[in-house]
Amino acid sequence: MKAFLNKDKRVKIESYLKFLISSRHNLTAIKDPTEAYQKHFLDIYLPLEGLNLKGNFIDIGTGGGVPGIICAILFPESEWTLLDSIGKKVKEIETFISRLNLKNVRAVCQRAEEHAVLNREKYSGAFMRAVARADICLEYAAPLIHIGGRIYLYRGPGWKEEKDAAEHAASLLGLSIDRVIEYKIEENIKRNLVIYKKVCPTPVEFPRKTGIAVKKPLGGK
Repeated sequence: MKAFLNKDKRVKIESYLKFLISSRHNLTAIKDPTEAYQKHFLDIYLPLEGLNLKGNFIDIGTGGGVPGIICAILFPESEWTLLDSIGKKVKEIETFISRLNLKNVRAVCQRAEEHAVLNREKYSGAFMRAVARADICLEYAAPLIHIGGRIYLYRGPGWKEEKDAAEHAASLLGLSIDRVIEYKIEENIKRNLVIYKKVCPTPVEFPRKTGIAVKKPLGGK
């Protein structure tokens, strides 16, 4: 099912953005509704507009629920898990989910390394935005998706500087780059959705113990 907007989805997205910018726990530094629409909705929606997402997906390091809640609204026939290690964020996201009456999404308080222990190769795809360097993100995500699944990384204009390190990590994790979707939120805001495909099993030593992916990234320092 491709991403498209109808009245019901628009209403839910507008409501969610209002919840987010008025969050009790400051889940976003953005408080202006127009800026929130651009950076928390358009940034997610534009590269997904022509994609067909079906299955069981995870948003790793969801923070305030972006991109996971936006994706859950856009793709109601898919299942979404929103993962974050900070309990107060997860509790507020659960409130958002309830108020929006979303039946296809759940929030889980856990680190990605811990979640992979019982959920290895469970997901069709993993999304990450504003979490860490690309090579670190790939180590968190690769064990969680099944062969043929994809990892979707939202990256800024600095993607080219990350590319070599990410490619090295991908080669160790059973991934290959599928495509890069370039887009603009505004004329001066260039963005990339970098998509990796899982082509073979991720070695059992990944993910490494909590914190190691950041201390000793696969792509080097």
